Amino acid sequence: MHIMISSFPTKSARVMLMVAVTVACSSCVMKSDILMLQEDLQAVIAHQDSLAAELMVETRETRDTLRTQGDRLFDLRGDLSRQLQQVNQILVRIEAIAGENQRGLASVRDQMANMRRASVVPTTSVSDLTTSSDSSNVGNESLIGSGSNPEELYDVAKSQYDRGSLNSASRAFEQFLAEHPNNELAPDAHFFLADILTQQDRPEDAIEAFGGIQELFPTHPRVPQALYRIAEVQIGLEDLDSARETLERIVNTYPDELVAMLARERLDEIG
Repeated sequence: MHIMISSFPTKSARVMLMVAVTVACSSCVMKSDILMLQEDLQAVIAHQDSLAAELMVETRETRDTLRTQGDRLFDLRGDLSRQLQQVNQILVRIEAIAGENQRGLASVRDQMANMRRASVVPTTSVSDLTTSSDSSNVGNESLIGSGSNPEELYDVAKSQYDRGSLNSASRAFEQFLAEHPNNELAPDAHFFLADILTQQDRPEDAIEAFGGIQELFPTHPRVPQALYRIAEVQIGLEDLDSARETLERIVNTYPDELVAMLARERLDEIG
């Protein structure tokens, strides 16, 4: 009987054995799960590192692309700026050429106008002036009667100017200004008088005459043109310091005028 009882474990022993087996199994399961989690975590970390590396590459490529595009845009803006400047220079040259041709066109226009007015022009007519335009016996007498129509007198003066009859043109412009000093054509008359002085090789008098336009008509469009002509005369006199000052004055005061482009070019030429 004693032998049979000792051959089988007691109830307490069986319970302890079962607990031990359960704990051992649980320990095995937990270690396995932990290893699997570690492997999964390492795989996730490796994948994230791969994604981060790809993102860095893409970011670098995007940054390089943006830098390249920025450089291209900068170059394009520079090209457009140079092209616009070239267009402005071409426009200025066209204006200068048009100004040179203006005398011939104005001469034709004035001749046609004078032909239409021939029947009403006073005794001293344009035709009379043509035959005796610069003769010494004409003196300072009026070219047409005083109190005449201002446009008519101006046309007579301009016609003589276009023909190259400088003395007659000068007298006619002076008569016009004496009789109509505040007429809308007065700035033009002063301008042509100053130009006549340059053609007569009187540079100092021309500078004074051109300068007087700004004093008398400070807001008139002829002012920047007159200043540019002053600079040209100063360059002809080799007074480059004064010429630079005048040209810089044009550039600073009238930056949007086409004559400012000519002034900048002149500044580059004289250094």
